[in-house]
Amino acid sequence: MKRISYLSFLAFLFSVVVTSCNNDKTYAELLKDEQTLIKAYIKRNDIRVLKTFPTVWGEKDYVLTESGLYFHMVDPGNLADMDTIEVNTTIIPRYKQYTLDVEPDTLSNWSTLDFPRTSDFEYGNPSQSSKAFQEAVGYMKRNDTQAILIVPSQLNTSQYLNSVTPLGYILKIKIRK
Repeated sequence: MKRISYLSFLAFLFSVVVTSCNNDKTYAELLKDEQTLIKAYIKRNDIRVLKTFPTVWGEKDYVLTESGLYFHMVDPGNLADMDTIEVNTTIIPRYKQYTLDVEPDTLSNWSTLDFPRTSDFEYGNPSQSSKAFQEAVGYMKRNDTQAILIVPSQLNTSQYLNSVTPLGYILKIKIRK
C-alpha cells in the first residue's frame, strides 16, 4: 500500500513539474501582446487616433470605436448614389488582408485571381461575417465606399479570434439590392 501511495505521489509530482515547464502564454498574455502589436503599428505609421468621427478625414486619422475597431474612411463612395445600406442589404466586399508586423504579410488580396467569388454577406446578420465588417459597413453606408480597418482578434473571424491575431484590412464594398 505504501508503494502505491508513493508511486501516486511521484506521478502527481511529475505532472506538476511537466505542466509548470509549459512555455505557452495565457490568453490574457496573448491579448496584451496583441494590444502591444496594434500600438506599435499605430506609432510606426504615424496614425492619429480620434474618439469621434471627423467631418473631413485626414490621411492618418483613424477613429477608435467603442468595440475596439480602428476605422479610417478612404473614399465615401458616390454621395449622390441613393443606394444606402439598410439591414438585410447584401454586401459584396473586396478586401486586402494583412498582418500588422514591421514587415507585413499580405494574407489575402482583393484580386479576382485570388478569390474569383466574393464572400457576400447580409448587413445586420452577424453570423455571415466578422463583427468588424458588420460595424465598418455601418459606417461606410454607400456603394463603392473604401475604408482601412485595424481589427483586433475579438472582432475578427474565429480563425483569428482563436489565434489572437490582429489584422489590417483595406475594404471596398458594393451594395446589391
